[in-house]
Amino acid sequence: MDKGKKRFDVNASSLVDLKAELYRKQEEFKHEKLSKDGGAPLHSKHVKKPNLWSKQNKGVTNRAEKDLEKKVEEESTLDKSKKKLEEKARLYEQMLKGDLPDEETEGLFLVDFTQKIIDNKKAVQAYSENVLSYQKKEVEKEDDIPPPETPEEEWVDYVDSLGRSRRCMKKDLPELLKMDKNLQGKRQEEEVKKTLLSEDMRREMQRQQWEKEEEEALKRPIGPVHYEDIRQGEARELGVGYFAFARDESNRSKQRQTLDMLREQTLDQRTKREKLKEKQTNLMNVRLEKIRQRKMKNLNPDGKQEPPEAVAEENKEIIGPQPVLEPSETGEVNSAPPEKKSKVEVIIQERKDTKPGLPHVREWDRGKEFNFGQWFSKRRDERDPEFSPPSEYFTNQRNSSQATAWKTSKPLHPVDETAVPSSSRTWQPQQDPAPVKEPQTLDDMLAYYRNLT
Repeated sequence: MDKGKKRFDVNASSLVDLKAELYRKQEEFKHEKLSKDGGAPLHSKHVKKPNLWSKQNKGVTNRAEKDLEKKVEEESTLDKSKKKLEEKARLYEQMLKGDLPDEETEGLFLVDFTQKIIDNKKAVQAYSENVLSYQKKEVEKEDDIPPPETPEEEWVDYVDSLGRSRRCMKKDLPELLKMDKNLQGKRQEEEVKKTLLSEDMRREMQRQQWEKEEEEALKRPIGPVHYEDIRQGEARELGVGYFAFARDESNRSKQRQTLDMLREQTLDQRTKREKLKEKQTNLMNVRLEKIRQRKMKNLNPDGKQEPPEAVAEENKEIIGPQPVLEPSETGEVNSAPPEKKSKVEVIIQERKDTKPGLPHVREWDRGKEFNFGQWFSKRRDERDPEFSPPSEYFTNQRNSSQATAWKTSKPLHPVDETAVPSSSRTWQPQQDPAPVKEPQTLDDMLAYYRNLT
């Protein structure tokens, strides 16, 4: 035995007392458990920490009480105003009926109720008269219809497919009914037939149709199966791009041939259009490149512009498309000199409506006695000299025009008379100017027409 442990002496009486005390405690616990909440287990209530948003500001309750007081006051004022308005409405209706409270107080109102009563009675009377006159006119219209001379001209009423009541002559009734039937279409007839047929009869008709199609398929020669052969009355719409080929092989092949021919035609037209467009773009690029080269040739390597004589020689070339293939590439030998290749024959067409050297006369100016300048001079002659502009304007214009004329008449490149020997300076009679040489290039042609105008 361990000497450190203390030993207790337990006898029978102490054990009995301990059991009695334990039993008493168990009974108390059971009694408390049953008495509180019908036997529900006891849980300690958790006290939650107040949230920041649940906390109210100071004076909120006081303001809420004041708002309630104001609301009560507003409701009371609204009830009073509503009662006043109802009293006014009853009084107004009473006055409209003619029950005025007093004849002396009638002058206090801004509305003349007696006149208002008279106007209302007149309006009701006019409305009743209009209704009676309309009814009389309807009766007169029916009476104006003459009696039919023949039974076919008798008027008959009928109802069309849309449920509208119509009136027509007896002779026109069959035609109108036929038109109505066509308008209604065969859809209603099909619906009626479907409703009359039973489910077994409909299945029997479908079976017969299927047997008929199978017999036709067996009679057909062995070959490829197409989509039209297996549709079997499909109700689906396949769109615009779908083409229903014939089930017969010969007709189907003809349809395929026509479609292939149309497709080839569209492809040919598309390629032609693309080639033409490409050719136009190539020509335009060649022309632009030619113009760019001409502009670059006008400048020397030093960056200075060439003299006008050299530019004129270069301008003689006609702007045009370059040949696609060179003679060296094709292998053909051309005997013509290279200078004649770049030359293009230019045909000058003269106007037939005007003489050469004269300005063109427009169609709407033909037959007029005076031109625009004559009209100006005529108006100036008719003008009072007092209202004319100062004469200094005209003198300044005259001097400037003379100076410009002298400058234009002066030669661009003066001839050095010292270079010519005195013996050769003999008087020569004035000869007729040489005939104007027809322009051979595009620039010469433009200069020729500028001189004419």
